[in-house]
Amino acid sequence: MINVGIISYAHPHALRYGTTFASNPKAKLYAISGDGANADVARAEAQKLNAKFYKSYEDLLKDKKIDAVYIAIETYRHKEVAIRAAEEGKHILLEKPIALTLEDADEIIKAAKKAGVKLMVPFNPRFTIPLKKAKAMIEAGEIGELEYIYSISEYVKPPIFLEGLDTSWFLDVKKAGGGGFMDTAPHGVDSLLWLTNSEPKSVYADIGSKIYGFPVDDIGTAVLEFKNGVVAVLNAGWGNPKGYAYGLEIKYYILGKEGFLDIRTAYPDFTVYQDKAEKIYWERADVNGIVDSFLESIIEDKEPPITGEIAKKNLEIILAAYESSRTGKTIKL
Repeated sequence: MINVGIISYAHPHALRYGTTFASNPKAKLYAISGDGANADVARAEAQKLNAKFYKSYEDLLKDKKIDAVYIAIETYRHKEVAIRAAEEGKHILLEKPIALTLEDADEIIKAAKKAGVKLMVPFNPRFTIPLKKAKAMIEAGEIGELEYIYSISEYVKPPIFLEGLDTSWFLDVKKAGGGGFMDTAPHGVDSLLWLTNSEPKSVYADIGSKIYGFPVDDIGTAVLEFKNGVVAVLNAGWGNPKGYAYGLEIKYYILGKEGFLDIRTAYPDFTVYQDKAEKIYWERADVNGIVDSFLESIIEDKEPPITGEIAKKNLEIILAAYESSRTGKTIKL
């Protein structure tokens, strides 16, 4: 049984991870800290999920009964908190992106290695059932040599549309590192790295505040050319309006020389039409898969499927996309 602590409910994902850890037979949700935004939500969740509540992550980390932590604090504090968690010997599931800079990512990775703790960053698409099937078919050669991928990796509603949560930090580039593309594209980038089993050699991107007039970008498109010849187009960002039935949109078109995979949605769902339309996702195998993989890496003392090094490569690609958008040039990697 792994005793888990959650550090901060600044990121909305903490709501789902809290309940997932609490219901996992391999783990006990032991404590929650109220650092950063939404301290009141963190306290309420601790009470609901029968976990200890600490006002500060430092107090949580000093609790010797805690084996591992999920860190969902604002991105600009990832390095600070993750390094302290490593120093206290806690295994780390660190919300994406791993950090704001490659240098910060290196420091986090170095601290985890020095402490001998597991470090994992959660990217969801590779844990969804349709993409796992697609990966298996590609590896088995069922669609021949892979040529092209078009992906809407994530279109979501802007976080500020979420009721009951303070997500204003997402609109501060110094705290979040970027806007909608920084928030959602890491998922798509990871899925492309995973599906192609390759790395991009160049990226060209157009990213900007195109829909809502936010002080940060809300959406972007990137074209990635991979070393193995695959070309991928990635759309990601806060593309869904407030009244859109889907809270989350993920699509993949995967073309091989001998077949075509059409993934219209990564999640089993149904639609309720009343005063408004609402999409209800009745299974989220991805979050369960992430939590299971993280816990198994600790229990079985093995590398998690998404290491700090993979997360750093992901960040390198995202930052290159932003550079391409700023300069109007293709960026070599």
